[in-house]
Formats: sequence, C-alpha cells, structure tokens
Amino acid sequence: MSTSLSNLTVEKVLSSKIGVAIILVSLAALSIMGRVWMGEIPNVQPSTVLIIIASLLWGARYGLAVAVATVLGSNLFLGHGPWTYMQIVAWGSIALFAGLLHRRYKNIPFFVLASLAALTGYLYGLIISLPMLAGGLTAFVLYYKFGILFDGFHAAGNLAFFLLLAKPLLRLLDQQEERAA
Repeated sequence: MSTSLSNLTVEKVLSSKIGVAIILVSLAALSIMGRVWMGEIPNVQPSTVLIIIASLLWGARYGLAVAVATVLGSNLFLGHGPWTYMQIVAWGSIALFAGLLHRRYKNIPFFVLASLAALTGYLYGLIISLPMLAGGLTAFVLYYKFGILFDGFHAAGNLAFFLLLAKPLLRLLDQQEERAA
C-alpha cells in the first residue's frame, strides 16, 4: 500500500520551505531558552549569535524573524516593558547587518566573522541606549558609560557562543540548504 505520505521522509520535509520554517522556529526556541536560562549572567546569552547565524544563512528577514521571536518569547519569562521595543530594534539591526553578509559570508575569514559577532555586543548596547538621548546628550553619555561593562559581557558572550556554535550550525544548516536547492 503506497500513499503519498509514505514517500514523505524527514529529509524531504527539512529540505522544503516548511523545513526552513521548522529550523527557524527551532533556532528561535533555542534563543529564547538560552536567554532565559542564562538570565543570571548579565547580557551573556546565545541569542545574538543565533540571530546572526539565521541572517548569514537565509538573509535579513529570517534573522529578523528569529530576533522578534526571541524578544517576544523570552520577555514572556523575563518581563515586557518599554525596553521590548528597543530590543526588537537592536536585535533587528544586528539581523539586518548580518543579512548584508548573507551571500558573502563563506568568503569572509572565520575570525573576522567572530570579531564582528563580538562587536555586535557593543552595537546592541548602543542601540538599546538611544532612548536616553531624550534626556539630553549628557544623560545618554552617562547611561552608556555605566552600561559599557555589560556591553563587554555581551561582546565576550557573543565571541564565545560564535566560536562554539557557528561552525557546526553553519555547516549543518548549509547542508540542509543545499539539499533544498
């Protein structure tokens, strides 16, 4: 008894557009869980790196999807507030930045990508701090100055997570992408 469902394999599903959606949801879930689980260590979590990986592989719109899902999903546990919007803007900006490298990332040395991942910790902190400009330049500078240590934690965490996760995830997900083509 042969049906069309019997011909459906895991490989066929994962190599389809539905498969990419499943992988994106999985990356978002890992990002949310990682952010919540690592919540006790200020600004150290795998979210930024997972957003970068999604953007490098599939472009900015997929990275944006992981970014928005990360913020909304993790803030269900950590708390929503006015910062939620700026988190979406900050991680969304990182997704757009990484998305610019989408078609070229394989030609960029790994240590350069790792360095860029680290620098996005500082970029995130800068963007998150921008609303303080409403209080004037002095308020912004003071706020950013007192937060730079935490941006350093974010940068160090990004570097560590990129070194740990990027090669295996990029290789694995790139293989899935090639099967889909």
